[in-house]
Amino acid sequence: MIFKMNKILLLICIFSFNIFAIPNSIIAIVNDDLITFDQISIDIKPNYTKAQKLALVNQQIDLILQLQKIKQLSIVPNENVINSMLDNIALNNDLSLIQLQSLPQFDKVINHVKQNLSLEGLKHFIIENLNIELTDVEISKQLSTIPNHLNKLEKQIRIAQITINSIDQVDSDHLIKNRLIDLSEKINKGDSFSILKKNYSQDNFYKNGGESNWLNLLKLPKAVQQSLKGLLIGEISQPFKIGKVWRIVKIIDKRNVDKYLVELKAKLIHQKEDTYFYNWVKKIRKEAYIKIFDNKL
Repeated sequence: MIFKMNKILLLICIFSFNIFAIPNSIIAIVNDDLITFDQISIDIKPNYTKAQKLALVNQQIDLILQLQKIKQLSIVPNENVINSMLDNIALNNDLSLIQLQSLPQFDKVINHVKQNLSLEGLKHFIIENLNIELTDVEISKQLSTIPNHLNKLEKQIRIAQITINSIDQVDSDHLIKNRLIDLSEKINKGDSFSILKKNYSQDNFYKNGGESNWLNLLKLPKAVQQSLKGLLIGEISQPFKIGKVWRIVKIIDKRNVDKYLVELKAKLIHQKEDTYFYNWVKKIRKEAYIKIFDNKL
């Protein structure tokens, strides 16, 4: 293989150094960048094997490759985001921003923040056009790992109701209940629930035919839950009273919603994004010039 002249010069310089791992000893080349032993020494524990040290070198190589791409793509973190991160760091350490900025290690802090934000920006750039779709099999497989998953489904319903609290200014439970029974019979014979609601209901809720949004069944008043128990979609409850108001309720629709499903899908998508990005890093690694001097580890 024929190397570029600058690669040959780097190799000549490196072999002129002591081959043992000493501070600032060069242990790898990544394109035009060098990795020294100092860059991984802080993470090396006394009992680390050569394989573990090599793993640290490879992590550093991947980092440098990403930083090189960041430079090529001119990815620069937003100043407002940087300042927000610094505010959070100061807050989490019980410091003001001015106190944080006065610390001798502030330059390291801000460089670390900028690097992390740049790495996030690179990942976003690489995956932003991904169109990730999850299959039912993937979702079902993950759901099956959640203990008692089916017991954690949230029962939801959509309803419409006709409410009456008085007839001709007369507050009579008997009259109101009979009126609601009469309306129920008309609906069961084919009359429009929404029209009867508009003509007789006293709750003034006519939008969408008086139909509710999706409601958590278990968060409804106990009296409502009891009155709706056993009803199928399209069926109407017996008249019942809550406070001073009588009502009949029609079941518009029912569903069981997995409250973990949205989080689960987001987790699976994030995993696929990570995998795609990991494979992308492997790809640019294959295209890069990399030389590791593992005899120095």
